[in-house]
Amino acid sequence: DHQQKQDIYQELSSNHYLHRIMKMLPEKSVMLLVLFNMELLSAAGAELRENNRDGKLFSIFSLIQFPNSECTDANGDCGTCLSGAECTSQGGSGSGTCASGFGSCCLFFSDTCGGTISRNRTYIRNPGYSSSYSTAGTCTWTLAKSQTNICQIRLDFDESSISQPSNAAGVAGDCSTVDYFRGTPVTGKPTPYMCGENAGEHMYIDAGAYSSSEATLTAAFVGTATARKWKIKVSMVECGSIALPPQGCLQYHTGIAGQVRSFNFNSNSYQHLSNQNYQACIRRETGYCSIGWTKSSDTDSFKVGRPLAGPNTSFNTIFPANDGNSDYVVIPNGSDGGSGQCIATAPPGAGSGPVPSVDYYGGGSLNCNRVTATNAEIISSTVPFTLGVMFNNGEPAAFMNRGFCLNYRQIACDGC
Repeated sequence: DHQQKQDIYQELSSNHYLHRIMKMLPEKSVMLLVLFNMELLSAAGAELRENNRDGKLFSIFSLIQFPNSECTDANGDCGTCLSGAECTSQGGSGSGTCASGFGSCCLFFSDTCGGTISRNRTYIRNPGYSSSYSTAGTCTWTLAKSQTNICQIRLDFDESSISQPSNAAGVAGDCSTVDYFRGTPVTGKPTPYMCGENAGEHMYIDAGAYSSSEATLTAAFVGTATARKWKIKVSMVECGSIALPPQGCLQYHTGIAGQVRSFNFNSNSYQHLSNQNYQACIRRETGYCSIGWTKSSDTDSFKVGRPLAGPNTSFNTIFPANDGNSDYVVIPNGSDGGSGQCIATAPPGAGSGPVPSVDYYGGGSLNCNRVTATNAEIISSTVPFTLGVMFNNGEPAAFMNRGFCLNYRQIACDGC
């Protein structure tokens, strides 16, 4: 009746969000909204009236529900779509809207030296961000699972600039005596020490699903002369997620094409890190059976364990030999263009000779033929698709072993 329509109109007008919508609508549209709410009341029937004996009407705003999914603000930061009130009560910061304007893209930041991170999509930033940080000491963050079925935690280093590794002879590339980041998983070995310039890199840490134990991230800073800066996004990956990497993968790349870099590749020191032993995994996409690896457009995108003699030639072996500086990337059963014809170091005592494939690649050129200055696309059909990194515990100074920046492409099963 007329009175019920007036009551509903008042209920709608009392809601801040809907009131703004109603002001933009012509009178007939507003009345349709009122009638729609009356239909909802009628459909709810006696149960609704029983639950509303105090006479309050059922608010249409309670029907406006949206998933608390990932959102992105105008600056490219990732947040969670919440109501404005939820964002404020949970200590977040609203940055733009989501859910067709009904939600707030809520961002969470931790700007302290250490603490507990328990919300998905939280950013760990240096104290005083966006200024730099020069205080010496150790910061440890506990990466508490947001729910019990979190299998992995992904750390995206959107910004990461700390001191360069040691350049002393014999221990060049060592991070353990300078600034570093290091993750400690619930199960498995800690991540390699990481220092230098690593913006754009990522890593995964085992979260210990369904256990009370938690992973940690530690940052250690030596001295006060370095202007450090970091911004690290913490993402919780559920056990059944398509984004979950296989066990044993420090990095996990997706897509039919992409790029993989060694840590500290983008620094000006031309020094890759030492004590690096991990797997970068590539998710095999449907319909693809092989993967090809090439140097990037950067002319110095493959400088790995090269000796002073013949530094620009390939330095390959079919087994991890103690020659050169014993640093390699590992492409299982790879060969130039997938030809199955390579020349590399044979088993000890047998010299060099033709082999169908090579696993370990080093030197200054990417090629399965030893001691050549030309580069090739190394193709492997071994699955899962992986790029292994084996950098030993140090090397002579001034060898200018920058590391690697390799492009990959997945090759369809029909060979195209």
